[in-house]
Amino acid sequence: MASIACDKNGHRRILFVAPDGKRPTIRLGKISQRAAEAVKVRVEQLLAAKLTGHAVEADTARWLAELEPKMAGKLGPRGTDPEACR
Repeated sequence: MASIACDKNGHRRILFVAPDGKRPTIRLGKISQRAAEAVKVRVEQLLAAKLTGHAVEADTARWLAELEPKMAGKLGPRGTDPEACR
């Protein structure tokens, strides 16, 4: 499970526990709660795929492929590769 935190300056971030036990943070910047929720859902789908060894859903893979490089980099060094989540 991932959660959304809102800083005092209005910036949002997603916190989650990675498969390796680390607790990374994805800083989203100043975005709406609705947009942050949408990213959180995708992050949870990626985590579930990684933990279970299943393929990423097609819509999530498409979302990854269309991400801006800056945001994809926040997901990790292999964040834009849907195959990396298998």
